[in-house]
Amino acid sequence: MWHDIYLRAVLQPDYSYATEHLLPHLFDALTAHALMLDGCGVAHAAAAAAHLRAMREQPFPPYDPRIEDVFFTLDQALLQRDPAAAGALRTALSRNDLDMTIYRLSARLRLMRALARVLNLRRTLLAFAGREVDTVIVAYTHHQPAQPTTLAHYLGAVEHNLARDTQRLFGALGRLNLSPMGAVALGGTSFPIDRERTARLLAFDGPLENTYDAVSASDWQVEVASTITIASTTLSRVLHDLLFWASRGLISLEDGLVQGSSVMPQKRNPVALEHARTKFSKAIGMTQSVILSSHNVPFGDINDPGPDMQPSLHSMWQEFREGVELLTASLTAPTVDREAWLFEARQGESVVTELADAITRQTGDGFRDAHARIKRLLAALHAQGRTLSGVTLGDLREVGVTITEAELRGALDPAAFIARRTTLGGPAPGVMRTQLQQAAGRLETDAARHAQLTQRFMDARTHLQGEPALPAGPPAHGGTA
Repeated sequence: MWHDIYLRAVLQPDYSYATEHLLPHLFDALTAHALMLDGCGVAHAAAAAAHLRAMREQPFPPYDPRIEDVFFTLDQALLQRDPAAAGALRTALSRNDLDMTIYRLSARLRLMRALARVLNLRRTLLAFAGREVDTVIVAYTHHQPAQPTTLAHYLGAVEHNLARDTQRLFGALGRLNLSPMGAVALGGTSFPIDRERTARLLAFDGPLENTYDAVSASDWQVEVASTITIASTTLSRVLHDLLFWASRGLISLEDGLVQGSSVMPQKRNPVALEHARTKFSKAIGMTQSVILSSHNVPFGDINDPGPDMQPSLHSMWQEFREGVELLTASLTAPTVDREAWLFEARQGESVVTELADAITRQTGDGFRDAHARIKRLLAALHAQGRTLSGVTLGDLREVGVTITEAELRGALDPAAFIARRTTLGGPAPGVMRTQLQQAAGRLETDAARHAQLTQRFMDARTHLQGEPALPAGPPAHGGTA
């Protein structure tokens, strides 16, 4: 009989987690194994597959402290139904390769769901950006006003980051979507099994070629956690900006995403953004737990990167999911105070780069000289307590610059500043609309790839549940990387 503390601290929590989150993957892996064995001529394997298909539709047995885990619970239930089938199923099978297969199937499903949410956030960002191509904002560098740009330019930059995150997630999918089944304990088996068929039935891209690697590797879990860390880090930076803008009234969230105050009637606190920020911080915290569970442990089948890691991965996926969903909702229909943003751009000094550019074009003396003249101009204005918006041609003559009134006013116009930035990647409206169209095309390509993979994985499960149609064959090895 198990020690009470081992039951309470390990076996019962593991059983609860597995029955809540891993059972469909357990049935998938065992059914694929049984079908493969049947194809290899193992007696009673077909019966084992049939029993598994029936058993997955029935309530799973509750926790019994006399039985170690969900595998042995299922094994005992199958033994009671059909001893010969239970014996056949154990051919060339270990919990080592079975567990790692289940963890990969679970991670695959979670990763596909995360991809769907990232794609939806990208779609939301592009829709928002499309409405704000002409919305002037002041961009900051080093926490100081820097240059005018547009809200669309900012949102497009965020979408570009998420597009790279999408490719990282697809790449991680390609490396996790390999089958450990048939590795058995670690040394393979003397039975003539067909590992390729098992992989195909589970919609893996192929089997892991080295059986020791198959039951020992945790790099794919660390990679998945790392991609979530990267995406969460970027989105936490975006949330910092959104909260800064919200604090100044430049953007406002919908009523259902803000909270008031029990004392201050005027408050509309953007709490959805705060909670999203917390979610991403917690997701990053969970990724560190995943990494540390693989750190400085033997390269073999052990609990640290196996069952003990799964709750951390579960929490990571959950926090990331909720953070993305909160951020997506916040960006779907916020109110933008375009006039306030434009006023800031007109009253500040963010346009002076264009004034230096205009002087360079007019004098032909080079940008270095124009830069120095503008610094002297700003120093004189500050000493007089004046703003750049009130600069005169006389002020410019004091620093040795002669331009026309039209050139001066054009250089100080934030919208004109933006309109002149027509080089690749710039914020000029025409350039920006082209960028957004291209981004939308990339997004739809990624969405189509996601839909194709989703269908392939669904078809595999449908077949394993008992439908007659075989799943589509996999692409070339590593094709989803």
